[in-house]
Amino acid sequence: MATVSVKKAVKAPAAKVWAMVSEWGGTHKWIPGVGPVTVEPDGQDVAVGSKRSADLDPATGFPGRITEILEALDENAMYFRYSVLGASPIPIKNYVAEMKVLVVTNGSSEVTWSSTWDADGDLTEDELVTAFEGLYDMSLENVRTACE
Repeated sequence: MATVSVKKAVKAPAAKVWAMVSEWGGTHKWIPGVGPVTVEPDGQDVAVGSKRSADLDPATGFPGRITEILEALDENAMYFRYSVLGASPIPIKNYVAEMKVLVVTNGSSEVTWSSTWDADGDLTEDELVTAFEGLYDMSLENVRTACE
């Protein structure tokens, strides 16, 4: 099982960073190649068991629809965990990821995106680790830029 973890320091209050990364239906705002997100159940507060689906842009190399389910959410600890539900256009299985925001000082924070998964296709684990590290770093840089 592979593990990827990327941290990014942000010169912004943790609450501001958390507001951005915890918006369950808002990943298309900061993750490159993710299309508009649909959330189920629609019109209700996001809670454990909520699902989100999005189409991945062909430019990502993994075109197709991905669906994820929220497994844990702690607003006070600024933490959530989710997993891929069903088949993934990315050649992986058993994908579980976590997002965590920590207070560093009153005006600065640290955001961490980590995941575990098994390679399941033509790409090697090393190739997928490199791809995920690049995606997480680019995405968290987008969060940093938007929040600072």
